[in-house]
Amino acid sequence: MFFKLKNNYKLLLTLFLIITFLFFADKTAAVELGGKLELESSLFYDDSVELSLSGRSEVEFFFADYSNFEPRFVLQSSLDDDGQAELEIKYLYLRHRKDNKNLTIGRQPVSWSYGAIINLLDYGLGIDDLASDTIEPGIDGFRYHHSLGQGRSLQLVTSFSELNVDDWEELGYGARLRLPGSGYDLSFQASYQPISDIENENDENNDNLLRAGMSYNRDIRDLGTYGSLGYFSSSDTDDIMLQFGIDYSWMIGDLRRRQVFLQAEYYRFLRDNLSAAYLAGLDIGGAEELGGDSSTAEGLAAALFDNRDFLLIDLSVQLDHFSKLGVIFMGESQDNRKLLGSYYTSELGGGFEIRFDGNLAKNEEDDYLYGISSTLSYYF
Repeated sequence: MFFKLKNNYKLLLTLFLIITFLFFADKTAAVELGGKLELESSLFYDDSVELSLSGRSEVEFFFADYSNFEPRFVLQSSLDDDGQAELEIKYLYLRHRKDNKNLTIGRQPVSWSYGAIINLLDYGLGIDDLASDTIEPGIDGFRYHHSLGQGRSLQLVTSFSELNVDDWEELGYGARLRLPGSGYDLSFQASYQPISDIENENDENNDNLLRAGMSYNRDIRDLGTYGSLGYFSSSDTDDIMLQFGIDYSWMIGDLRRRQVFLQAEYYRFLRDNLSAAYLAGLDIGGAEELGGDSSTAEGLAAALFDNRDFLLIDLSVQLDHFSKLGVIFMGESQDNRKLLGSYYTSELGGGFEIRFDGNLAKNEEDDYLYGISSTLSYYF
């Protein structure tokens, strides 16, 4: 992956890009820092009790914009209970804006969201507000955005997983055309990307995945509806994916001060040839979410993605301006796996936030798995 070069090449390349950003930054303004620190503890029971403690951090350098150039630099790190530490560049890009278009070069997020919690037509695998967690696909490459007026836009993306590319087939390509109208939002997107065997990192890329489809978002009175239809194809198989979802909110309690939010969605691969887990092998570069495997909910949900269909229900209550309580249900019909989870988040003041998660899962052998976790976050 980009920025995982060995020896001094990694340091030299990183310093070169940082100096480039500083060159375009406003030299009269000081560089400011912001970010977050997280400490997570989890208890998971399968055949035995497993206790883990991990930490994550994210630091962003804020530069003043220089003319039409916008630099961004974000570092992330993680430390697990075995003492294994990782340091990664999450974002490092330079964006040039002019009139109604912009060009972004470097390590950057790419999100083609349309209201779905799980977006299988994103440039990677997009997850938006799943139990208050969001994961945006990231790339190493180039992204061009052109505004067509009235909310319409065209995006073109080129990505690479390694700095030295010997073949055009090792590059990834993508395009999205967004055409919103009165009361609806319609998009067409397509991508062609290398895919690798995530179970054998030594294998070279020998396949590519083509995805093409459309997504929509439309409000029917107070009910929000959305969905997508996509065609997935590799060298040895293909499939058609259909997704539909709804979201709805209402007020409860004294003086109707508490908001309840319900979101439910279902997707199905109609030919039973592929699954959402197949997208985990996409070789698009960009920094991974470090320390993500330490979350019990993420580990259990990952097994559910490896099936032909997926049902997700997220019900949450905004208790006050600072606290949120929710429950989630995930299930699939192929192996009859299910997961029931709960979460609670609260802002403690002074930049601190606490989160608690509890999960109960049933696997294909009808065995039950239990897990609880707590996360203390500090934002600065």
